[in-house]
Amino acid sequence: MIHNSVLSIILKPDDKSYEELQAQISNSARQVTEGRYLITVFAINSDWEKRFPIESLVISNTLGSVDSRSTEWEFYGNGAIRCYRSTSLRLSKTLQWNIVRRVGDKPYSRRPDQSKTSINRNTIPVSDKAFTRDVANNVWHLKDEDLTDRLVARFATLLTWNDENFTLVNGKSSKIQDRTKLDLRGDLIGVPTKIPYLWNSGDVLF
Repeated sequence: MIHNSVLSIILKPDDKSYEELQAQISNSARQVTEGRYLITVFAINSDWEKRFPIESLVISNTLGSVDSRSTEWEFYGNGAIRCYRSTSLRLSKTLQWNIVRRVGDKPYSRRPDQSKTSINRNTIPVSDKAFTRDVANNVWHLKDEDLTDRLVARFATLLTWNDENFTLVNGKSSKIQDRTKLDLRGDLIGVPTKIPYLWNSGDVLF
């Protein structure tokens, strides 16, 4: 059985018409096979100007309306990505991601059929600081440099087996070739900063 997940990227939604956005989302959804994922990544503006509700378009094109939900899709999750210029590490843009899954056997149901070599090839580096402090959260921090490649690597590794199809829709549809293990070297690692919490008296709470 062929398994295919789709990453649909919309970095400049304001440059697209409503019809073009609808067409990209519908085209992306059609390519997703049973049990696999439609991941939509799109830019969000920092102001409050009127714009097309992309998350709503994804949900209405897959899950359907609130009073008539589809039995073919289910909601999986959402989050945000803060992008930084690689040299100055200044925030350049913020993206949102939304994931829905077509109903069917989930990817982990294939585990009993995998060889030790295949399982090793698909192992995720969960002990890496970049994973525990960034990948495992719903807010990611990524460099602008090679952003699309980084998005493909993370979503494909986290959600699918290495031998499954993974399609990128970014103006056109293209199948990702030569998938490799997730490499977190060079990715940003969050460093927490302690801020004291004070009582009204001025005493430090913790």
